[in-house]
Amino acid sequence: MANELLINFNGKQEPGKEAPAVTSLAHRAGLFVVFLICSLAIFLFGSNYYKLFPTNGNGIYAAILSAVFLTAAVLFKRSKKFVKYWQMAYAFFVAAVVNLVSALFAGYNSAILQSFGLSLDTNQGIALAKLYDALLVVIPILVLTRVSGANLGSLFLKKGINKWGLGIGALVLVNYLTSVLIFFGTGYSMDKLGPAIVWGAVFAFSNGFLEELWLRGLFLKKLITLIGGTGTVLLTSVWFAALHFTSVAYLPAVVVPIFVVNTITLGLACGILMLKTDSIWGAFLVHAAADLFLFIAILAIH
Repeated sequence: MANELLINFNGKQEPGKEAPAVTSLAHRAGLFVVFLICSLAIFLFGSNYYKLFPTNGNGIYAAILSAVFLTAAVLFKRSKKFVKYWQMAYAFFVAAVVNLVSALFAGYNSAILQSFGLSLDTNQGIALAKLYDALLVVIPILVLTRVSGANLGSLFLKKGINKWGLGIGALVLVNYLTSVLIFFGTGYSMDKLGPAIVWGAVFAFSNGFLEELWLRGLFLKKLITLIGGTGTVLLTSVWFAALHFTSVAYLPAVVVPIFVVNTITLGLACGILMLKTDSIWGAFLVHAAADLFLFIAILAIH
């Protein structure tokens, strides 16, 4: 069963576990390219995080893309030859629907915050807006996954928590928090440091969970049977970097290569940890640690 796979990073079968489908290197490379193109259509050209392309934040584009992937999933599921690809097509459909939902409802965050007397210019407003964004991502993924007949374990969401993943994630989180306080804590007065940590944590946990679920949890178990463990981690790391790449527009040119390395390596670490622990929680905490560091550091500088 694909939902029960636990393959090591090299794509080799672990004792007592089901082996992934064996395909040639050329076939896996071809699938890698096809999946990369599909992912860029969603995470680069369809993202609502920025307005670099006319398709960014465009509800019509997101609706068309969703329809294309849903049609492909239905056709693949009915085909004996291509049935093994239907879950991957459906995962792309779900990911595209996230963009559609965001395009339709993301604009309400300001109105909701204003109804509570809050502004996006405050730490609290930024954090709660990100929590709202997370709901727009997580709810469609959970609902559509259940509609497909898959359980939440297919998203690395399980009742049991892997102690190694949770332990590593927690240690990284504490390390990043103490590091940012060492180097940037002096940028805050004591009355502002506590709220910065609290609202930074709300922002980091919201963003870490939504991105790990959307970019990795939704895809890893579908991909690994098609392109192997190494290809899966690399591919999801590339599209993770693509989602964040246009942030370089706000950075000095000299740090752009560093930013690319930063996002790629974070993607690799989270992908490996998720596959190794068969759980989302370790990767979620590592991702949240990086976001918490950035939240506190950036506010201290400004």
